[in-house]
Amino acid sequence: MEYSGFFRGTYQYGPLPSYDGFIVVELSDRPVRYHIQPTFIGGLNAKECHSMAMAACRIACTSADAIRGKLSVAHLNRAMTKPCLDRLQTMQYLLGIHMVTHPELKAKFCYLPTVPTLIDGMITGKDTLEMAVFMTIGQENLRVNLKLKYIGSRWMCIYADLG
Repeated sequence: MEYSGFFRGTYQYGPLPSYDGFIVVELSDRPVRYHIQPTFIGGLNAKECHSMAMAACRIACTSADAIRGKLSVAHLNRAMTKPCLDRLQTMQYLLGIHMVTHPELKAKFCYLPTVPTLIDGMITGKDTLEMAVFMTIGQENLRVNLKLKYIGSRWMCIYADLG
């Protein structure tokens, strides 16, 4: 029996559909675009992706304000796990000490609002989502990487990297 060409063309490979949209942020003069790409079939739907983009933007902006000393890290108690909060608290402390000796950096970084410009995400598992929030503080660009995990009955940030 001849099998050559029998299996050719039976599987269709193509990119999974992404979830794209806009969220409205108070301090931005235009809507913030988001793009979330799943890595498997299933998972979050378009409405949930919109909600996760808003949540990631809120966590990123609040985290940036917290490390600059504008807000307490306690504002993120319900959104972040304890180890993540502890690391953010340490970063707030170290940045605060650094700003005392560098007033020009403090003037450039600490007084202006955070304005998100783009949110990019990837659904990496049924209960895991990784987001990158691009924002500006004055003329400075800032990127906040977040890893969100569904714990119990809500999405919690288990990793936050600001830089």
